[in-house]
Amino acid sequence: MDINKMKSDLRMENFHFVECSVSRSAIIENGSLSFDLNKEINELENGDYSVVLTLTIHKENNDLNVRVVAAAMFSMDSDDVELIRSIMETNTVAIMFPFIRSQVSLLTTQPGMIPIVLPPINTAKFKSN
Repeated sequence: MDINKMKSDLRMENFHFVECSVSRSAIIENGSLSFDLNKEINELENGDYSVVLTLTIHKENNDLNVRVVAAAMFSMDSDDVELIRSIMETNTVAIMFPFIRSQVSLLTTQPGMIPIVLPPINTAKFKSN
């Protein structure tokens, strides 16, 4: 099938990492990790949307902290406002999250550390804050 016929009306532009940080102690002890993912979606005056995802990871004893903030601009060709909002809520996260997963793995692939590999998420269950 021709890929141009499957092209989405949703477009992502200007994806970038606003912040990527890892702080850790010299020795990382066993313990559980807590994850927090937040999204902020703002409609701009020209009908585009600004989407910011913030992922924080903390170790229970605070010897490891990871923070990744990603931002992108999205636009969509449609006159159906409710459809656009629904797609912005779920599809933008589905598009951006694999980049964040990859960045976390890259940031945590360090000597003396087990890399963090985030699982895929169900974006339909992820609601705005």
